Amino acid sequence: MDAATITAVFAAAATATYWTRSNLGLTTEVSVEDGYRYTVRLPKGSGKAYIAGRDGYGGDEFFDIEATWGETFPIVEAAMAATRI
Repeated sequence: MDAATITAVFAAAATATYWTRSNLGLTTEVSVEDGYRYTVRLPKGSGKAYIAGRDGYGGDEFFDIEATWGETFPIVEAAMAATRI
């Protein structure tokens, strides 16, 4: 996956308003203009956000592409804002 797509996915996750909790951590799905839906996850406990996979017309692919800390902080803020009661 190219760097521009990775950056776009993490930017979209930083504005995501729907997150789900699981035993793996907080998870959201975002789409960018390439036709895929990406799964971005914040690991339970601590660690950087990462792209766990994508799905689209051609099927599913699994990834483990880690964000930088600078990309992770806004994603954490979006996840916390979306899951606050």
